[in-house]
Amino acid sequence: MQHLDLDKLKEFAAKGLVKKELVVTDNFKLLLICFEPGQAVEPCVMSRSTAFYIVEGTGVVIEAGEAVQVSNGSLVLIKPELERQIKAESKMVVLAIQYS
Repeated sequence: MQHLDLDKLKEFAAKGLVKKELVVTDNFKLLLICFEPGQAVEPCVMSRSTAFYIVEGTGVVIEAGEAVQVSNGSLVLIKPELERQIKAESKMVVLAIQYS
């Protein structure tokens, strides 16, 4: 068993978002991404399915040009090979799960 305390793992930086790989296996990756307001994950395409769980804060998730507002407790599922982006409107903490 592995226990992770997200409150202790959160870290923010004015120079850019903070991304931490929490768990990495051959078919699974769990990331913690911490954003200051206005920071973003630039548009990218991933070969794996991705789930974004918004732990805290508000922002926008964009998939293939379609935007959805997100906030605490939101879960967004992204299909592989589609362009995606995340933008923070407030201080935001996201768990990103990439899986195949």
